[in-house]
Amino acid sequence: MPRTLASLSLAFALVVSGSSALAQAEPLALTLREALRRGAEDPPAVRSAIARAEVARAQIEQARAGYYPTVTTSASASMGFSDQPVLANLRYQSTTVGLSANVTVRAPIYDFGRTANAVEASTRGGRASREDLRTARLQAMSAVASAYLTVLSDQEAINAARATVAQREAHLRIAEGLVTAGARPPIERTRAEVDLDVGRLDLTSAEARERNDRATLAAALGIDPLREVTLAAVDDESLSADDDPARASASAVEHRPEFAAARARLQQAEAQASASRAGRLPVLAAQASAGVNYSERIQGQGAFGVSEQLQGAVTLSWSALDPTVNANVRIADANVTTARETLAQQSLQVRAAAVQAAINLRASRLLLDQSERLATSAAANLAQATGRYEAGAAPLLELVDAQAADASARYAVVRARVAFQIARVSVLTATGEIDRLAR
Repeated sequence: MPRTLASLSLAFALVVSGSSALAQAEPLALTLREALRRGAEDPPAVRSAIARAEVARAQIEQARAGYYPTVTTSASASMGFSDQPVLANLRYQSTTVGLSANVTVRAPIYDFGRTANAVEASTRGGRASREDLRTARLQAMSAVASAYLTVLSDQEAINAARATVAQREAHLRIAEGLVTAGARPPIERTRAEVDLDVGRLDLTSAEARERNDRATLAAALGIDPLREVTLAAVDDESLSADDDPARASASAVEHRPEFAAARARLQQAEAQASASRAGRLPVLAAQASAGVNYSERIQGQGAFGVSEQLQGAVTLSWSALDPTVNANVRIADANVTTARETLAQQSLQVRAAAVQAAINLRASRLLLDQSERLATSAAANLAQATGRYEAGAAPLLELVDAQAADASARYAVVRARVAFQIARVSVLTATGEIDRLAR
């Protein structure tokens, strides 16, 4: 038991030391462009898509192998023993050793489209896999951009919360002075203290939210969540996006890799159907073989020597009855129908997503404008209420209400601004153009 406890203690110490080492590592400084480039290569989902694209590329070479001849070699060695009676008291015994080697070459001449359609199908499948890889990269970049902007908005929310705390600390000092001077009852100091505690609680919540969103960003980047990351501000001009639904819909059909992948898979299914129908047709091939045989009788009497053989033929093979061919044709036709409907569904989905993203961008822009106007009015109202309270013309409740309205309005601006930025990212994602942010 003591040894077990010692092992656990050592393991815990290693984990703690590893965490400390990560925490003390050099902070990773990123711009949005650098973060997007990392997101397009490093996350496991992207690396998995890269591997699948490599598999599809290898399958193309596998299908092309049907054009090339095949060479088969074989060799064998044998040894025989014979014991035969000749007379009543005489037996004939012999031992024979044999060696042989053969080479066979088979070359396809014409298979009525089997190989050609298989190559076409695998080529289209490779195209679909490349579009799937691009989809994975765009999705990863979208997740990185949203998380990056969210962390920046969290930092802005923290600054707003700190400003609110500073305001309320100043108001508490004013309330304490008025209460000490006998100009206000003690309850106003208590109310100011409660108001300050609420502001500090909001600051704590904003800091916790920022740490949580940093972990989300680290996961999107494919880095350790304990790694400290510093983020650069984002230029609003770099996030420009078109909020016209019609143009967004057209751009989605043109640029979205999901739509291109669905189209490639339809072409792949059509080529596979043609290859299945070619299974009803014959196959013309040429074949040649050469061999060498050597035998020797090492005990007894007999001849030995070397013999050679060389053969060549052109064969036409045709499966007279193969029930699997018709079944394969029916399956391939059903796959074509499925791929065609999937393409139609994908077209509707990408267009609908683009239209919705454009509409949401327009709404978020209006919401941001309204929030900024409200924040301006709330700040002016707070300044007026502060002056009235300091002059003794207004109760503390009026000041507290103005503080709450001002804090709420500033938080609303932060939320509306990040919603507007993420809405622009959503439009770029929905139209398949988010990768331009990484250029």
